[in-house]
Amino acid sequence: MMPSTMIRSIAVAPSVRLMTQRQLSGTCTQSVYKLNDILENYRACHYSQEVPNRFRKEIVKAVSTKSSSQPSGIISAEGIQSMLANIGAGDQMTRTEIESILREVCGNDATKNVEESCVISAKQMLDLISTQRAA
Repeated sequence: MMPSTMIRSIAVAPSVRLMTQRQLSGTCTQSVYKLNDILENYRACHYSQEVPNRFRKEIVKAVSTKSSSQPSGIISAEGIQSMLANIGAGDQMTRTEIESILREVCGNDATKNVEESCVISAKQMLDLISTQRAA
């Protein structure tokens, strides 16, 4: 018999469970760490009094698409690149690195059409920027 907390976590967030089980490539992992380092440096300089989790939620809110053609809470490469430019870090991460992260997280094969845009959910983005390096 499963404990009630286990059942609740599976019923509420099955996609989170799938995401945490999926292993990212070494290159993608390095890009995720790079993005996290950029954001942490910005937080330390400009939001030092802010709780890190609150800062991450604000970042996710800032990169979420709010257009009428897509539902809110969708994260695209354009949103991430725009946010990086807004915080003065636009030259620290390439568009290719951002797109490779999104492609791996959303499950697009690299051999598919590169023009096909890949988006991730706000929850997936929050999980990505909450990733800590292994000690």
